[in-house]
Amino acid sequence: MNYIVQYLVALMILVISTFAAWYEGSAIRENSFEWKYSAVFSKWFNGEVKSVADISQLDHFIYAAKFSPVFPNGM
Repeated sequence: MNYIVQYLVALMILVISTFAAWYEGSAIRENSFEWKYSAVFSKWFNGEVKSVADISQLDHFIYAAKFSPVFPNGM
């Protein structure tokens, strides 16, 4: 029973940290000067990033880890 509670708590922390990091990383959409340095996955998938629509959701996590690493470390 103890292991189930531990796994559920760890899963809750993972989910909350993931959503918080994703939200904090969404600031990359407003900082176009950071697209060149933080939009790694978007460059792989789309080539050059020219607009907000070209930014991949995975780049939100990179941006969050770079500028506010509390929640990405919780992940």
